[in-house]
Amino acid sequence: MFSHITVGTRDLDRAIAFYDAVLGPLGIRMMTRRHNPERVFYAAADAPGGETFCIYVPINGEPATAGNGTTVAFEASTRAQVDAFHALAISRGAADEGSPGLRLHYSPNYYGTYVRDLDGNKLCCVCHRAQ
Repeated sequence: MFSHITVGTRDLDRAIAFYDAVLGPLGIRMMTRRHNPERVFYAAADAPGGETFCIYVPINGEPATAGNGTTVAFEASTRAQVDAFHALAISRGAADEGSPGLRLHYSPNYYGTYVRDLDGNKLCCVCHRAQ
């Protein structure tokens, strides 16, 4: 369904250090770094359609801003991965937007967490499996 999802950053090297750490436990790795415009692409080795998560320095030269109502959600295989995502994100300067836990208003097995990355982008990590 998706080709890629992109978030902006004001500092690509800082964003790379953050995302390398928090996405690693989910099996998501940086695939490439490109220039003109400055950007990086992350993907899971088992991504069925080659879907990627991208971080860009905005092409138009304007400062990167977070979208109101926008959330990028990463799927975890286990609740422990959700916990690790949250702990790593917070330890690297993310703002807590909701500690790991069940969100029964979404579904009986929705175990998720929410943070804001270093540029204010809202991120979720969720496991949909009963454990």
